[in-house]
Amino acid sequence: MQTVLVVAVLVVVAAVAAAIWWRSNTKFVESREEHWFKAFAAERGGTFHSGVGAGPAPTFGVTHPSGRPLAGSARTAWVEFRHRDHSVIAIDAQEPYRHFDGHTQFRDIHVTQVAVPPCPELRIVPGKALSIPTLPPDSPLEAALAHWLAANPRFAQRPVVVEHGSARTWGPGCATRQNIVADADYLVDLAGQLPAALWGVSGAAPSGE
Repeated sequence: MQTVLVVAVLVVVAAVAAAIWWRSNTKFVESREEHWFKAFAAERGGTFHSGVGAGPAPTFGVTHPSGRPLAGSARTAWVEFRHRDHSVIAIDAQEPYRHFDGHTQFRDIHVTQVAVPPCPELRIVPGKALSIPTLPPDSPLEAALAHWLAANPRFAQRPVVVEHGSARTWGPGCATRQNIVADADYLVDLAGQLPAALWGVSGAAPSGE
């Protein structure tokens, strides 16, 4: 009798846990499918994907500042739209960090990226020297770009990575209409003012794509 009672209790506990998980997952899916990106995409004639289930594929971009490709990424909400005649993608992402108790937790970040022509990888980090990791040390192109950045300190104020046809920047917190439009403006200005020698390495010329 006692064994039957224990089994019954375990079944009830499992059923309650399953119900809680189902409700939580349902709310997650519903909130992602109604992400504000959806209305923003409709306003801009763009494309939205909640990251839940099948959906459209992005034309470029990454899912995280580290450079993981966005195409095929699961559970990533993104919107692609046109801004100042450039293709732009904004995403809501998360990055792991080590909590004081030793556990790994996650915090929200937003990533905004503008499509650019192919070129060598370029990294701008506030407070550090500009770098082009794929070129030999002391390359003339790196020196020219460092000189350009010194003459244009506005573009040394936030992290930027240019690679794989994307110029991207990011910041803490979820994406908002205000921060993705401001980031897109910043990146479009950057791409338009970078020295032509950067694009010339790949044989491409700057464009709105």
